[in-house]
Amino acid sequence: MRDWRSLLNRARRLNPLVADGLLGAFLLVIALPQLFVQDPAYHDLGYSFRGGDWLGVLLLAAETLALAWRRRHPLIVLAVSTGSAVSLLLVGFPPTVADLALVVGTYSLAAHSPRRTAIIGGVAFMVALGGLLGLASVKYPHDATRPQEYAVNFATFTFAWFLGVLQRGRHQHTAELERLNRQLAAERESRARWAVAEERSRIARELHDVIAHAVSVMVVQAGAARRVAGSRPDQAKDAMTLIESTGRQALVEMRGLVGVLRDFDEPTSLDPQPRLADLATLVERSRAAGLDVTLEIRGEPRPLPTGIDLSAYRIVQEALTNVRKHAGRAAAAVRVRYDTVALQIEVVDDGRGGAERVAHNGNANANANGDANGDGNSDGNGDGPGHGLIGMRERVALYGGRLEVGPLPPRGFRVLAHLPLERAAR
Repeated sequence: MRDWRSLLNRARRLNPLVADGLLGAFLLVIALPQLFVQDPAYHDLGYSFRGGDWLGVLLLAAETLALAWRRRHPLIVLAVSTGSAVSLLLVGFPPTVADLALVVGTYSLAAHSPRRTAIIGGVAFMVALGGLLGLASVKYPHDATRPQEYAVNFATFTFAWFLGVLQRGRHQHTAELERLNRQLAAERESRARWAVAEERSRIARELHDVIAHAVSVMVVQAGAARRVAGSRPDQAKDAMTLIESTGRQALVEMRGLVGVLRDFDEPTSLDPQPRLADLATLVERSRAAGLDVTLEIRGEPRPLPTGIDLSAYRIVQEALTNVRKHAGRAAAAVRVRYDTVALQIEVVDDGRGGAERVAHNGNANANANGDANGDGNSDGNGDGPGHGLIGMRERVALYGGRLEVGPLPPRGFRVLAHLPLERAAR
């Protein structure tokens, strides 16, 4: 059974011209012996046919091998096959299995031609078929079976024609589905690109606020250093050291800003950006919204680069939003781990639809929707809604980190983000 299936699969992958040519060649090979070795039953009926020769071979080849083009030019192929069959009859050659090419040609006409052409060509062929049968009854009279032969032949070709009509409808339906699939794929890609662009714009606005704050600190410290430079040089030195440190960090954030910047159509906010220190407040808001969530801090909390601090908060925020939107009644756990070289963020839940959430959110690479905070509303920074896993991916990629998302057996979902600290500190 497997061998037959493998053979059929290979046959389907053949070029249509080659496959149809092989069909015509197969009919020709079977018909040739019938041309040269006549059935003794014909002699018993009193029929005398012409012996096989080169003319008969040519006519049989024209009748069968024309099928190679049955999909591209079905009307011409049926006309050629019909003309060859009539010529074989007129010249006096015996009937052969090559006449099956007429059945295939009738089917092909209905399946691969426009409806108008299929109807006109089908009617014309039925007229020609009547003439062919009438000619055969004149040359080889056999009244006992003539009515049955007419009925069987017309029924056979009518069935082949209607089968071709059904196949054409199926092809059109399949083509329409393929067109719709391509259109949906293009729309999904467009939406994903739009979501990525919007999320990068949001990240850029947040980094803009971070950099603006750093520059403000530098201006204040520079003014203080200028005022005390003459009387208190030690304080001026400390202020200049702080300016240097703040400036270096601002340059790091500026490089990230340039990498994700798209536009500044929306106004930035002067409110302070959230930090990991604000996670307790975020967790409390999520609990108030009905989500059972716990917070665990591992390692010694320490000051982080402002951009990483903000991105880590946003990752937790968007992960909790996805839990509320897609997990149903679920419990979630937020774990933050401070290492010497990296910051690890993990959000897990025991809710439903883990695999479905990957499909809905686009496995962190396609369209994903999430609100700006855990309660599904804007947190007041003017950014509005985020984009779930897309936002997480963009934030982690900004600092050269790694993001892992996926369902947990037997149920649940996990978001795990690694944010390296060495790169951000350079």
